[in-house]
Amino acid sequence: MTSTHVFLGPSLSWNEARKVLPNTTFLPPAKAGDVYLAVKGGAMVIAIIDGFFEQVPSVWHKEILYALSRGVHVFGAASMGALRAAELYPFGMIGVGRIFEAYRDGVLEDDDEVVVAHASQDLNFQVLSEAMVNLRDGLSEAFSRGLISQKTHDTILQETKRRNYADRTWLLVPEIAQNERLPAIEVQALLTFVKTARPNLKRLDALELLAEIQRFTGHPHPPFEARFEFESTVFWDQLVASVRTAPGLTAGIPVEAVRSYVGVVEDDAEMIFEGALLLYLAVKEAHRVGIKIAPEKTAQVAMRFRQSHGLLTPAATEAWLSKNSLGEVEFSALIEVLAIVEAVAKHHSAGLDAFLPAELQRRGRFASVTAAISEKRRVLADFGNTFPSAEDLGITTDALLQWYEARFRNFGFSLEAHLEARRFSEPTRFVREVLSEYMREIRPEEEPI
Repeated sequence: MTSTHVFLGPSLSWNEARKVLPNTTFLPPAKAGDVYLAVKGGAMVIAIIDGFFEQVPSVWHKEILYALSRGVHVFGAASMGALRAAELYPFGMIGVGRIFEAYRDGVLEDDDEVVVAHASQDLNFQVLSEAMVNLRDGLSEAFSRGLISQKTHDTILQETKRRNYADRTWLLVPEIAQNERLPAIEVQALLTFVKTARPNLKRLDALELLAEIQRFTGHPHPPFEARFEFESTVFWDQLVASVRTAPGLTAGIPVEAVRSYVGVVEDDAEMIFEGALLLYLAVKEAHRVGIKIAPEKTAQVAMRFRQSHGLLTPAATEAWLSKNSLGEVEFSALIEVLAIVEAVAKHHSAGLDAFLPAELQRRGRFASVTAAISEKRRVLADFGNTFPSAEDLGITTDALLQWYEARFRNFGFSLEAHLEARRFSEPTRFVREVLSEYMREIRPEEEPI
């Protein structure tokens, strides 16, 4: 591979691009992890023109910052590249073209301005819809040439913007014109102009970017010198772990393939998606509020996980990791995420408690829970609403906890770790709840009247 990598798809064909930059590695639209892999692959100049928006996770800001911190010069224009450059130019990413300038200056804000529907790489990323920025630019040019009035310009602009990005094309103009009773002579003039001029601002910006890189790489440049400190996070570690199956290593399975399979086949797909959302939001919230996980906490979570999954020997652990396509690094990252979930739950305990009834209702279990609580209260009333001790029931606390382990759940690593996982701040409260459950279960049947 060359030291210049360009992520390019529907904005400009690779054949056209190679005429400007013949000695360049061209890659499909960037997705999450691709810029990181380009850096690991030796790229010293990276240009992002196109990137994925919906189909797979988009290229991260963090990996662009990583590239800059590693001395890589990063350029952006036309589409996803313009968006990222507008957001990261203060850190040193170089933006090129009118679309970048519009985002940088706040003239454009919506991502959908540059999004298009397009075919796969096998079909050369054939464009199936028109980018809103292209429609906007074509209408502006037609108005400046006197081909259409301000009203026709504004009406078509508003109506195309209102449509989903995948439905936007110049073919909508006749339909809009008929519905809005726009002058036929203006509509015909606009369509003739579009057919002959083929306004395509994304293509022009992409060509301008390639020309800029041609000039830049024509002379030696020292590595980019970042004026910021790159900080690794759990998010970053997860990204790095997810792209370890790069070319040359064991081929990985794309995330979108996993998502599609789960959505079609798995009976509990909704729960899986919700669980993934929980992990994502927990890590994001931990990063936002600055939660740090102590090594001993991570060790506790790891031990509980190993015990709950039967990973009690090195052989069992190795087999499980292999089955789930995990190495030690990825497993450590997983455990850290689980530890973060517990820490975030503790941090937001009051809010979490407030939503417990709603969650139980959503799962259809609220009635059984409230019925059990009411029954416990009736049993307690037999003691004059004075909470008894274990000894009052002829049992020791140790025996009570043994009953709990046999009846419900093994403590696993330790009672303390179990209490923390089950969100009990003190053992006394936990023992009292176990005791009330014991009372409810051993309560003798009432004599029939």
